[in-house]
Amino acid sequence: MNRFAIWTTSALNVVAAFWAFVLAFVIVADVVGRMFGHPVQGTAEIVANSIVAIVFLQFPLAIERGQFLRATLLYQVLPATARGLLDVMASLLGLFVFYAIATGSWSDMITGFRIGEFEGEGALRVPVYPVRAIIFGMSVLTVAVYALLIVRTVWGLFQPRGDDKNGLSGRNGAGA
Repeated sequence: MNRFAIWTTSALNVVAAFWAFVLAFVIVADVVGRMFGHPVQGTAEIVANSIVAIVFLQFPLAIERGQFLRATLLYQVLPATARGLLDVMASLLGLFVFYAIATGSWSDMITGFRIGEFEGEGALRVPVYPVRAIIFGMSVLTVAVYALLIVRTVWGLFQPRGDDKNGLSGRNGAGA
């Protein structure tokens, strides 16, 4: 992965972590406020939109680092070439899923910006269009991360492996 992609995905992860940290204070303030009969207005709307944004901000880095969901029981016993092919297939599936999310969220994002979409009534109305933009933008970035992973994996499949005579070098142990 190139340095810009790693730096960008890491920076987005820091933004998500800070957002989650601030969100924790909003929740605590709401709980304490409820104890005294004065809850923080709009907490439910803030939390609902924030969780979606935080998750989408973290997708690119998790995928780039290979920390997304994977069943390793079968994966670790496969030969290196089979693991590479499985990685490519999984990356293609992820690429198509996030491409579908991006294309599906485009019109909602544009509409949200055009009408100034908000959620909630009363004292606090939370803007939804920034979250829609995060969903779209992070989906596009995730597609790019998957594309880079596919290129890197395919490139690695055609590189000589040296001591990997049986395609088993990633098995964590000798022959067992």
